[in-house]
Amino acid sequence: MESSLFRYIWKHSKRQQIVILLVTFCSFPLIYYSLDLPKQIINQALQGTDWPQPVPIVGVELDQIPYLLTLCFLFLALVIINNGIKFWLNTAKNLLGERMLRRLRYDLYLRILRFRLPRFRQVSQGEIIPMITSEVDPLGNYIGDAIALPVFQGGTLIVYLYFIFAQDVLLGAAAIALYPLQMWIIPWLQAKVNKLARDRVLNIRRMADRIGETISGVREIHANDTSAWHLADISDRLHTNFEIRYVGFQLRFLIKFINNFINQLTPFFFYSIGGYLVIKGQLSFGALVAVLAAYKDLAGPWKELLDFYQARADVEIKYQTVIENFDIPDLRPAEVLTDDAEGTEELKGDIALDKVSYTGAGHPIADINAQIPEGTTVAVVGEDTDGRGDLLELVAGLVVPASGKVTIGGRNLDKLPESVLGRSIAYVGPNPYVFSETIRGNLTYGLRHRPALPDGWPASADAKRRYDEAMNTANTYFPLTAPWDDLAEAQVSSPEELDERSLALLDKVGLGDDAFRLGLSARIDPKAPGAPVKDLITARKKATERILAEPQAADLVELWDAAALNRSATLAENVLFALPSDPTIAMGDLASDPLVIKFLDSAGIADEFLQMGVEIARTMVELFAQLSGEGSLLAEFSFITPDELPNYDRLIKRIDKQGVGKLSKSERSDLIGLAFELVPARHRLDVLTDERTKMIVEARPAFRAMIDEESDGRFVPFDPELLIAPLSIEDNVLFGKPRVDRRGSRERVDRIIRDVIVELGLQGQIQRAGLDYNVGVAGSRLSPGQRQRIAVVRALLKRPNVAIFDGVFTSANDPLLKIVREELGEATLVVGIETLEGARGIETILSMRNGRLASVGNYDEVSTAAGS
Repeated sequence: MESSLFRYIWKHSKRQQIVILLVTFCSFPLIYYSLDLPKQIINQALQGTDWPQPVPIVGVELDQIPYLLTLCFLFLALVIINNGIKFWLNTAKNLLGERMLRRLRYDLYLRILRFRLPRFRQVSQGEIIPMITSEVDPLGNYIGDAIALPVFQGGTLIVYLYFIFAQDVLLGAAAIALYPLQMWIIPWLQAKVNKLARDRVLNIRRMADRIGETISGVREIHANDTSAWHLADISDRLHTNFEIRYVGFQLRFLIKFINNFINQLTPFFFYSIGGYLVIKGQLSFGALVAVLAAYKDLAGPWKELLDFYQARADVEIKYQTVIENFDIPDLRPAEVLTDDAEGTEELKGDIALDKVSYTGAGHPIADINAQIPEGTTVAVVGEDTDGRGDLLELVAGLVVPASGKVTIGGRNLDKLPESVLGRSIAYVGPNPYVFSETIRGNLTYGLRHRPALPDGWPASADAKRRYDEAMNTANTYFPLTAPWDDLAEAQVSSPEELDERSLALLDKVGLGDDAFRLGLSARIDPKAPGAPVKDLITARKKATERILAEPQAADLVELWDAAALNRSATLAENVLFALPSDPTIAMGDLASDPLVIKFLDSAGIADEFLQMGVEIARTMVELFAQLSGEGSLLAEFSFITPDELPNYDRLIKRIDKQGVGKLSKSERSDLIGLAFELVPARHRLDVLTDERTKMIVEARPAFRAMIDEESDGRFVPFDPELLIAPLSIEDNVLFGKPRVDRRGSRERVDRIIRDVIVELGLQGQIQRAGLDYNVGVAGSRLSPGQRQRIAVVRALLKRPNVAIFDGVFTSANDPLLKIVREELGEATLVVGIETLEGARGIETILSMRNGRLASVGNYDEVSTAAGS
């Protein structure tokens, strides 16, 4: 990257900067005339001595008043034009700044992709992320002003000074007399501020790194009781930051004090010198007024220039501290990432390692010579510290040898772009990364090489605008919304067929049942195209019939019945006989929903629910007020927390004194919310009488009518003929609640539901729904084994010519290895196995020891060599 920010700006925005400069230069004459016109108004239109003699303007003779008005309107026109120019300049500068900021962030992100793998052992994401996000953000504001602002404000300053000197040389000299002092003292102070700014950036960066480590290692912190050490560490860094900022703002305020003092000193010269000249008749009063007005405006551009100088110094520091982490000498060429000229080529042939040396995380690899024939299965055996992992990364083209070369079919991997390597080679390491998206997205991730852009793209105005902006900022123009999966590479013809292929592979690697289970817990949008609404309703009816037909099953679940209370559900679900369409809304929060409040009031049951809430709160306070907050019994009543108990205690005491009539709206909602969260069969509180049960059941139809008329889709009723979107597939099929007072009822009911789904042949649709399961941050919602098998499927989906699996298989007899070998067909398979015994049965073994190739051959040959 360019060594200075100014060079970067000029290189990438030269044309736009020149246009802005031309407009800036055009504005200077207009600024001058806007200064001169007030003088003409005073000296000629107001104080002129030739009146009533008319003044000719553009062939028209004007008397004094028309002449005055003409000059005033001309002044107004200049004000409008000058402000219009400023508006255009500000818009153009900020647009330019935002585009350059986008370009800079894109360049920095591209450089991360160009880092060689060993680089990531030296820098942490806690340092890199703030550099691209927050640290470069001020540069966007500065870049647009980098050239235009000093030219515009400097030019304006010169115009003002020229005008003042034109009125009187002495006044002009007074106006600039103190500038040299400012130009000396301000940079001196600013240099100290710059050093503090750099220290602050570095300290914040280290602090961000520490915070990132705390988040990643929070388990170790709690497991080792080291919270106090981390708090002391962050406190020390915060103190350093405090000291830097304290000294920094003192210096900035000192700079401001000096500027303000000098700016206020200059008018003293104007009043004294200018006043003397006016009295002596050597200067007109209008000229003095114009000079004072010009000087008032003069302070603006001078202040802008000083602020700009301070901002320039600050952003230069930020730019330097950022690029020194990205402008490193061993970056991979950008063409390796972006070159798509050979994207359709396949990399085939024997793998050859020719005198390969490399230093990575393990023992340095030295002078490796080996041949791996095309289509064979080869095991690289050894501890990871022997260089096994590094050797496999070399074969995958992920790292580059320090000397020697790795070739496939005679082509040097170091010279090939990723468009060739990524399509032909699959690599799965010991700890494969799973991205924070759906299972489907992770499986097809290896197919996302280039988007399939439709003919005529970009057709819409929005797509065209996005394309133009991308081109203006040297970003990629590929739209994220386009189809990215390379169906041809997976040898399928449609997304549906790709799903089938993905599910088939998941079944083979042992994740088919996982996908089915995750699919059961998934939610389906009934309005989505292809949603299996009818099939799930059919499954619901069949499951209901089976449950009702089997006495044991019927005793495990309470189905939704419009005429009966469901004692395993909350009172909110019971009285509303519906769920909020947003599944994140808690039942207790529904008490403050306007529609629910209206329903309770219109049905005349609000006070009864309020009374139930009071009784629940009173019981909770009596039972648990004296218990520890960690008691398991209290946890059972999860709808009231230990922190809330004191508040409810005070509330109950106030109710005992004043009654419920003095309660505020929020207090009523809180108490009704308590009642809403009550599950009769679980909490077993004696608040639900027969009369209240009857009241709840009878009120249901009124809310159903409100849902149809007023809810605007915010609530979904319990209707046996409707798919309930906020419920999972499993709960939709069940259409009821497993009894909370029957141990293990959930598991036994699950088996009934699964049997019904299998009988109806819906498991494929359920598994497909499981593909939409979001795996969480870095796959945190999956087990390590699940993450590794998803990575295996990801590799197989792309049908590579060379597949490399390191630490995935425990031995040659691993069933997963057999599946992978079958799926790869004639492709070359290279596996990394820790022990020689584990590789028994693999046709060719490369044994690594202390970074060297100890022996090559079949198991007997290598074991003999190892024993000799």
